[in-house]
Amino acid sequence: MGLGAAVLTPTQVKTANLIRQWISGFPGIQKQAVQQAFESASLPKIRRALRLLEELQEQRGPRLDVELLSTYNLEPLLPVLQLAMNCLPSRACPRLAPLNSIESHMAQPAQSQVRAVFGARMIIWRIEEVLPEALYPFSHGFPERLSASVDQLLERIERVVALHRRNSLGTPLFLSTMPLPVNLANPVAAAQHCAGPYASVSRVNQKIYEVAARGVGVHVLDLASWAAFEGEAHADAMVDFLARQPLSAKGQVSFAFFIARCLRSLVVPRRKVLALDLDNTLWGGVVGEDGVNGLKLGHEFPGNVHLRIQRELLELRHRGVLLVLLSKNNEADARQPFESLPSMILKWTDFAVRKINWNHKHENLREAARELGLGIDSFAFLDDSDYEREQMRQVMPEVLILNDSSDPLQTLRALWETDAFDSLVVTEEDRGRHRDYTLREAREVEGHQEDLEVFLKSLEMEAAIEEVGPSNMERVVTMLGKTNQFNLTTHRHSRRHVETMRASPGSIALALRLRDKFGDQGIIAVLLAVRGDNAATLVIDSFLVSCRALGRGVEDALWAAMLRRALRKDVQRVEAKYTPTAKNSIVAGLYDRLGLRRIRHNSGSTCYLLEPVTFVESPPWIPLKDENQ
Repeated sequence: MGLGAAVLTPTQVKTANLIRQWISGFPGIQKQAVQQAFESASLPKIRRALRLLEELQEQRGPRLDVELLSTYNLEPLLPVLQLAMNCLPSRACPRLAPLNSIESHMAQPAQSQVRAVFGARMIIWRIEEVLPEALYPFSHGFPERLSASVDQLLERIERVVALHRRNSLGTPLFLSTMPLPVNLANPVAAAQHCAGPYASVSRVNQKIYEVAARGVGVHVLDLASWAAFEGEAHADAMVDFLARQPLSAKGQVSFAFFIARCLRSLVVPRRKVLALDLDNTLWGGVVGEDGVNGLKLGHEFPGNVHLRIQRELLELRHRGVLLVLLSKNNEADARQPFESLPSMILKWTDFAVRKINWNHKHENLREAARELGLGIDSFAFLDDSDYEREQMRQVMPEVLILNDSSDPLQTLRALWETDAFDSLVVTEEDRGRHRDYTLREAREVEGHQEDLEVFLKSLEMEAAIEEVGPSNMERVVTMLGKTNQFNLTTHRHSRRHVETMRASPGSIALALRLRDKFGDQGIIAVLLAVRGDNAATLVIDSFLVSCRALGRGVEDALWAAMLRRALRKDVQRVEAKYTPTAKNSIVAGLYDRLGLRRIRHNSGSTCYLLEPVTFVESPPWIPLKDENQ
C-alpha cells in the first residue's frame, strides 16, 4: 500500500511525501511497513514497523537521544515518536522525564542525561496546564488578573531557558509554542479583547519566539502552527479526560512526524544547492522557440505561478542555498529574459554557476559540483521534464528530485513542502554564501562518461513514424514555424507549401511520434525531403526535433526511417544543407555525425552529400514502428 492509498488530509499528504523521501533508501519491506503504520495510525502496525527498522544496520543513521519534558502525558506516543525519528533516519531513543516536572528535572546536573552526539531536549506544554485561567477568563478576574497570570508565565519561560543553559549547556533546547485551546466555550468572545484568551496565547507564543531568536541553541517547536494546519481532528477530548493525553490516533502520528521533521536538521544536513531549469520553470514557455514576448510571466495565471516560483527561489538564495542554472539552450537566448523581461525577479547574477549548453544535465551538474567544491549529495534538482528528472534520478541517485510533474503549480508546491533546505538557524555566513561562491575561481574538471544507453533503454521509448498528412499537418506546420534550436535549415513553410511538397513525386514527408514510460510525447520530430534534379537524388528540405526530446537519439531514428524509404524509391544520393542561425548551433555537426560528406562550405551554409545511400539501423533503445514498413 502506498502513502497516497488512504484518505489523508492535505497536511497528511504533505507529511506522506516527506516520509517517502526520508525512507527512500530503506528496503521494500521496511518502506511498506512504515507507510502502513502512517496511514493506519494502528499501534500494532507501528510496533511492527519499529521491529523491522531495528533489523536495518547502515540505513538507520546516527544515534539520536531526545529528552521530552511535558505538561501532559506523552507515554502513549513513545512508539510512534520512536518510529518517526527512526525514519529520519536515525537510531532514535526518545526518553520521557517525569510528567509535569520541567523545572525540578532540569535543575538536576546533566550527568549522563545527554549521551549522544546528536542530543536534544524538548519542552512540550499547553495552555490548559500552564495557564488554565485563560479558559475561564471571567472566573479569574478578567482582564487584570489574567494579564498578571500571563506575565508570570512569561517569566517562567525565561527561567526555564536559564535553567537549561546552566545545567545542560550545549544541548539544543526546543520550546514548543502553545496551540489555541480546541474546546473553548464562546470562541467569538475569546477573540474580542487584547487580554482575552486568544490574545493571551499569542503573547505567550511571541515570548517563545523572542527567547529563541536571541538565544544560541534555543529553538522553536511550533506546535501552534502544526495544530492550526491539522485542524480540530488532531484532538480527542475523550482521550484527554481518560489519559491526560489530548491527541487523537491520527493526531499522534502527525504530531510525532512533525517533531521528527523539526529534529531532522540535527542529523541530516540540508541540501546546499538547488539546480534548476529555465523553460517552463522560471517562466512559462520555451524562450528559444516562443521568444521573450511569448513567455508567460506576470500577475495573471499561469504567469503568476512562475512569478511565485521565482520569489521562493530568491528567498532560498538569501537563506544561503546556492542556485545553479542547468539549461539546454543557447546562452544568448537564456540571458534575454533576464535582461528584457520587466517581471523577472531573479537576476542572472543570482546563480552561482550557470551551465547553458546542450550537454546532459547530469554532466553539467557534476561539473557545477566540482566548481563549487561540493558533493553531489548536497544538490537538489528541479526540472519540468520527465526525461531530465528520470535521467538525473538514475545516473545520480544522490541528487534529490524535488518535483514529480511538469505542472508549474506542483513545482511551486514542491518548493513549499520540501524539507531539503530546512535549517534551525540562518547565519550571516549563510546569507553571504552566494557572494563567496560566485567569487571563487572555477576549477578545471575532468570529463565523465556515463552509461547513457542503459538509461535510454530504461525509458522504454517507442517511436512511431507517420506520413505527414491531414491528421498531423497542424502540428507539423507549428513545429516548422517555432522550432529554432534543433533545426537544420529553419524553413518556415506554410501549410499549403507543406501540402505541395508532400504531394510532389518522389518526396518524403515524415513525422516521428514518441512515447515513453511517462506517456505520449506526441510528434516531436519532422523531416521533409523532395526530389532533386533527377529521380535518383533526394534533397533534405527540413529536419527538426523539438527541444523536449533532445539527447535521446530520435533524430537517428527518423533519419533511418527516411533512408529506408529512399532506398525503396531507388534513391542513390541524398543532398542536405546546414544553414546556421543565431539559435541552431547545436546541429552544426549533425550531418558529419550521420556520415555525410561536406562538399561546399561558406559563411551562409554547409552543403553535404550522402552517396551511395545505404541502410542504417535505428538506435537500439528506440523500437521503431513504421506504418509503411
